[in-house]
Amino acid sequence: MPSFFQDLRHGARSLRRSPGFTLATVLALAFGIGANTLLFSVVSALLLRPLPLPQAERVLSVWGKDLQNGGVQSALSRLDAEDLRRQVKSFESFSAFDVSGVTLTAAHQEPERVEAAMVSEDFFRVAGVKPALGRTLSAEEHLLTGPKALVISHALWKQRFGADPRVLERLVEMDGQPYQVVGVMPEGFDFPREGASETVVLWAPLAAQGFIRDNWDNRGTHLLTGVGRLAPGATVEQADAEARAVMTALTQAYPDSNSNASVSVESLQTRLSQSTRRPALLLLGAVSLLLLIACVNVAQLLLARAMARQQEFAVRSALGAGRGALARQLLAEGSLLAVAGGIAGLFLGTWGTEALSVMLPESVRQVQAVRVDGRALLYTAALVLAVTLLCGLAPLGTATRASLGGLLQSTRGTSASKSALRWRAVLVSLQVALALVLLVGAGLLVRSAQRLAEVDLGYRAENVTLLRFNLPGPRYTGKTMADFYQRLLEQVRAQPGVESAANVTPGVATGGAISLSLELPDKPTPPSERRGASFRAVSDGAFATLGMALKQGRDFTPQDTRDSPQVVVVNESFARKFFPGEDILGKRVIIGYGDDILREVVGVVGDMRGRGLDKVAEPELYAPLNQTPWPSTTVVVRSRLPMESVAALVKAELSRLDSQLSMRKPTTLEQNLADSVADRSFQRVLLLAFAVSAVALASLGIYGLMAYSVAQRRRELGIRLALGALPTDVVRLVMGQALRMCAVGLAVGLVLSLALSRVLEGMLYGVSALDPVTFLLVPLLLLAVVALASWLPARRASQVSPGVAMSAD
Repeated sequence: MPSFFQDLRHGARSLRRSPGFTLATVLALAFGIGANTLLFSVVSALLLRPLPLPQAERVLSVWGKDLQNGGVQSALSRLDAEDLRRQVKSFESFSAFDVSGVTLTAAHQEPERVEAAMVSEDFFRVAGVKPALGRTLSAEEHLLTGPKALVISHALWKQRFGADPRVLERLVEMDGQPYQVVGVMPEGFDFPREGASETVVLWAPLAAQGFIRDNWDNRGTHLLTGVGRLAPGATVEQADAEARAVMTALTQAYPDSNSNASVSVESLQTRLSQSTRRPALLLLGAVSLLLLIACVNVAQLLLARAMARQQEFAVRSALGAGRGALARQLLAEGSLLAVAGGIAGLFLGTWGTEALSVMLPESVRQVQAVRVDGRALLYTAALVLAVTLLCGLAPLGTATRASLGGLLQSTRGTSASKSALRWRAVLVSLQVALALVLLVGAGLLVRSAQRLAEVDLGYRAENVTLLRFNLPGPRYTGKTMADFYQRLLEQVRAQPGVESAANVTPGVATGGAISLSLELPDKPTPPSERRGASFRAVSDGAFATLGMALKQGRDFTPQDTRDSPQVVVVNESFARKFFPGEDILGKRVIIGYGDDILREVVGVVGDMRGRGLDKVAEPELYAPLNQTPWPSTTVVVRSRLPMESVAALVKAELSRLDSQLSMRKPTTLEQNLADSVADRSFQRVLLLAFAVSAVALASLGIYGLMAYSVAQRRRELGIRLALGALPTDVVRLVMGQALRMCAVGLAVGLVLSLALSRVLEGMLYGVSALDPVTFLLVPLLLLAVVALASWLPARRASQVSPGVAMSAD
């Protein structure tokens, strides 16, 4: 051990004498290790770190499935959820919830729009978390006629109530109704996360939600998401099988409301991370390749330095230093470089994680916060250990082959130099191959983004502001809702700068429309073949405000009220699927469960990609908001005014009509559109950044090798010029060597790219994983970069003076 410390001191002095080499090596390692620490922190948050709940591995996500439509995700009804809670023995506890925005009003405070979870009994048992103050909801408070109570978050308690412990004695208004605060949850508790567009800060019984209360015993109203906690000894597979068996029995017992209905049970963490698992692992693999390229660059630097130190190694060998002593010395120097690079990389990774957290898409943030945790530290330590071995062993062969006699007889261009150059050539080819893999992946994602940008949305997103609010029951029901919406639109439309305005429920590009069953009296089918479509309730002028084309028939008008004939407008996909080749105008539809109202199709509009750019337009129908009032709506305003100005004028009109109402944070349709493809954009930007970095590192490797090769062959090149070779011949000779290495790397890289591009298939839109344009242009681009990197030292070589070169030793 004392000798190793002595080696460390000697190594530190040696590295101080080569500041340029030391700085370049540490920076390359810091960049590679830092990027890996950052991406591993994302993977740890998504896949490895348990959710912040007691025994989080036992917490389950339970969703409905529509077997008629290929098993797509659907919701549960309250009665179905209650049957699952009572009959599935693998659940220790089970609850269902719906997340929505509510207006909260406390004494002497402005109304505030907050995210609330309406939950059924046992919700807090599933979470396994006790309140920090007071209690959770009692069984009596979950009854339809039970006391009105709610639980608030720690953050809301501090912000709205000043952390006053007497908050349990206070009444607050939620959607205009008085509720007793009975508990405050611990700091950081924000369960559930799925289905929430913002952090949940309030929990109330299901009966607090007006629509659920109005459909309390309607098994056909599917709005809820289930969560469960596994019983001791039970498995997720057992719970899933039991739940599916219960739903099969309910399908047979209630064919009108539950035909083709099933259920899916899986780990909550798996559920939250399923859309990001594959991209996260892909990016971790990409950044690992980047670290490997950085390590190859470091290996080249180490080999070059070892060649320069051959005299030192030879002298040490002649003085009795054995192979082990040389290896220990190189490992000591390698450990100093690796530790320095690791510490710098850890700082870069920590800083990058904080910066990246702002850029992360909602699909990642909803799982849990991304930070450099213990697993990331262990991962970084493992990288440092691996890099230490690389830095120590890479130059070992060159060091141990050095002999004093050989050096005394050597000149430039010895076999030892050629051997080192061959190894460096192999390393450069490897860099090119790995860089090509990253570039091909980034190229495929960029091509996919181009295809997405060319998609016809079916509407015009520019200059559209979205403002969401809801009308609380029981103050607003039926006709009063419709009247309020109409008065608000009249006032907003009259404001200067407003081109048009309308109401849309639910919003556009914010998760899509409501999925409802439908019946077509003109084409009856048995219950087992239940049809489904997406549904939106919109006001008159909605299609014009959104820029949607009216293909046939008419738009809605203010005269389409509850007392007038019930009508709908459908999209082209609806017409093609259910009435192919027929005139759909005048056809009749019945929407929803238990609703026997016949609605006549009076118009057809173009398809709208309301679920996001990358989602295919589905059959969709629209009903007048006046005929189907909805408690929550989005005011859509087309105006060239700034979003803040539009929000201010709508808020002013909303407050004038009802001072107890509040809006969610405004947004624009363009921003919502960007959010719908945020995952793809995030993956593309990161992979492109890694690919560009890889190309830069590979180019530096090529440049370094060719510069070193030119220096080693300076005398040879001078003789060639003296014997009549033209400067262009020297340039061709040097560049040919580089391009041959590049060609080998490209060949290997193309094989790897063809194999690994299949991993990207699920992340692409409109582009094949074997896209010929990408596989042609990317190698050409990389070849051009390598040519430029080799041309610079080649040009320098062509300017060598023959006399100076031949007179050099």
